[in-house]
Amino acid sequence: MKFIETMDMSFSYKPVLLKAIYEYMDSNGRVALPDVVDYFIDFYKDRKAHGMIAGKPNSIYQKGGYTKKDVEKNILSNPFKRFEDMRFLMRCKDVETVEVNPIIFRKLTREDWLHIVDVCDKSLEKYYMRFKK
Repeated sequence: MKFIETMDMSFSYKPVLLKAIYEYMDSNGRVALPDVVDYFIDFYKDRKAHGMIAGKPNSIYQKGGYTKKDVEKNILSNPFKRFEDMRFLMRCKDVETVEVNPIIFRKLTREDWLHIVDVCDKSLEKYYMRFKK
């Protein structure tokens, strides 16, 4: 919780990943990677559709022209890797699924998850305020 509340953000990817996990996780904390990819695509396309920036100029979501494979690679190399290094998330053996560490998942209540999503929303708001003129 402490990391989530104080997470540093070079890009907006960490909170978007946590929101995707909350949105799609099953009762064991597992999420199909294609669902996470779709969540990222929808999140950034929606921002652009509403006249907002998707991210920094060098972000694939701001540039556009990316594939689902590009998005998957971006997710696994950027936000997922950081959470994996901290042992919060892990990749399942089937490779198409990611999951919250079962030990951590069992400890998190629904209220904890709602708090995480709220912190993510505030972090995204703060992140995007940097780009306002």
